Amino acid sequence: MISEESREKIRSDLEKTIGVRISKKKIKSIGVNPRQRSIPKMVIRVGKKYGGLEPGAPEEEIIAIFESTLFCVCTPSRGTGGNPPYYFLREDVFSVEEMK
Repeated sequence: MISEESREKIRSDLEKTIGVRISKKKIKSIGVNPRQRSIPKMVIRVGKKYGGLEPGAPEEEIIAIFESTLFCVCTPSRGTGGNPPYYFLREDVFSVEEMK
């Protein structure tokens, strides 16, 4: 898990990078069923490792998930340092669990 300060920096940087307001909700997991991609239905959780979040993507730990007009899933190499996150459309997300 990353610190609250690191999470807020990623959120702020993403707002600047993608040009949309991002909710300050702390999302723990999202269930996705991406119809437009070649990936299976799955639940993506912060702190777990996943591969294939898009075709050919390497296995990486999820460090944060943010909600905006879509959902942004961040890993150490995606959604940080000016690199785009993994995006999931709202209509492809079937569940959202917030951190307590």
